[in-house]
Amino acid sequence: MFGQLDGNKDGRLQYEELFSLDHDKYKNCIHHFLDACDVSQDGELSLDEWCDCFQWANREKEEPPCHAARRLTDPHLLGAFIPQCDVEGFYRPEQCYEAHCWCVDKWGREFDNSKTKGPADCGQYADHTESTDDDSEDDQ
Repeated sequence: MFGQLDGNKDGRLQYEELFSLDHDKYKNCIHHFLDACDVSQDGELSLDEWCDCFQWANREKEEPPCHAARRLTDPHLLGAFIPQCDVEGFYRPEQCYEAHCWCVDKWGREFDNSKTKGPADCGQYADHTESTDDDSEDDQ
């Protein structure tokens, strides 16, 4: 289906190419779904983004945390915080909302005292951004 929708054959789906999906009786569902799939937030869907969305739609328990949070957020709601995800579906180290930014680990957990007005210095947390719920061997 991706190949059929990719009218200019550039390997990316622009929203114009998704017009037929976006303007049918399921418009609200599909538009929200496609917004959640655009992980890179460039207004286009790569083949990887397209496939990942369908893969996670059927396996919600395995959906990466940032993608799950984005899927549950209505991107058309004014003032809604939409988390920034990396290509794997985890949280980017810096999250910003309005004029404030803060640092998080890949699971979206905020680091203490990281919230600032303007860009945050998340490089200082680089050793901790790859942590998981229970993979820290230092605690044992």
